[in-house]
Amino acid sequence: MELRWYESMVTASTDPMMFVDSNYTHRAANPAYCDEHRRTREEILGHTIAEAFGEKDFENTLRPNLDRCLSGRRVNFEYWWDSPRRGRRHVDARYDPFIEGDGSVSGVLVEMRDTTDQWLSKQELERSVVSLDVLNQELEMLSVALAHDLKEPLLTLTNLGYYLRESLGDSLEEEPAKHLRRIRAAGHHMKHVIEDLGRHAEVNRRDLVREEIDLSSLGRAIMDDLFARAPDRYVSFEAEAGITAVGDKALVRILLTNLLQNAWKYTRPSDDAQIKLGVSETEDGVPSYYVRDNGIGFDNADVEKIFQASARLHTTAEFTGTGIGLTTVERIVVRHGGRVWAEGIPGEGAVFHFSLGSVWPNDRRVMGPRANA
Repeated sequence: MELRWYESMVTASTDPMMFVDSNYTHRAANPAYCDEHRRTREEILGHTIAEAFGEKDFENTLRPNLDRCLSGRRVNFEYWWDSPRRGRRHVDARYDPFIEGDGSVSGVLVEMRDTTDQWLSKQELERSVVSLDVLNQELEMLSVALAHDLKEPLLTLTNLGYYLRESLGDSLEEEPAKHLRRIRAAGHHMKHVIEDLGRHAEVNRRDLVREEIDLSSLGRAIMDDLFARAPDRYVSFEAEAGITAVGDKALVRILLTNLLQNAWKYTRPSDDAQIKLGVSETEDGVPSYYVRDNGIGFDNADVEKIFQASARLHTTAEFTGTGIGLTTVERIVVRHGGRVWAEGIPGEGAVFHFSLGSVWPNDRRVMGPRANA
């Protein structure tokens, strides 16, 4: 059989390649194949696969795949073998039947690709993922434990500060009174930190239960609660009618609460505070919800920071908060298979968009005006 065309094609390849006939005998081999076996071309050609790879590998792995290929089928498989040149190697093998003009299969074209490095990297990555999952679970358990264990001593501390202030009253000099006010303020801040840590841990641990959610009603209920806490403050709130979503209702409530509280907080300096909840549609037809406000806004150069738990654009003296709320929002969105993004203009306001990785509920596309969304 004339195989010069095959030999010339594969000579320059760095992957071991060869041709074996129906008797499992080498009839052609490229330099890479000979080099891998530490044999000359003359020591390879005319000798069987079993002589090159060993009887055990031939019978257990190579021969069954060669026989399938000789029946006319293309075969791809992977295996480990002991390379005479480089030791234990992981290989992806491709066997193609060599079909004659009369339709018969006279041999097999073999290509071997060394994938040891990729295989080891994959195994290391899988081990890292498992280790990371274990670490995340431990961190979540620690967050829950800390939140639980810190509540009682923190309550004792803040109550003690309150009772001291009430019992001593006007007898306190300005400096001690200031210290007590700082103790109470720090206690209230720590209380919010503990609550946010607990919510964040709940987001990671909770199994998703998807259902249809009336976001319009949910948004109005959250804002009613904010109005009740600050009856002297006026904020114009608008929620488009009939906004629905598919997601875990408990987690979506946390998500929307954080976004609306965020808008409520950062519109405080405004004399004409406005907050809007709406929905539009992304280019791929997925609903995109948004919370818009006309508050202090932010520089878009800082947009990546606002979703980081450790980063804050303002001090707690300027605006209270733990810095965990938007991190929790992002985590909830990611768990739903969606994405969250934000846009801001300093002094003019901000808008936070999010999707929940789902189609329109019941294929109903109820939305408000899209031009300004």
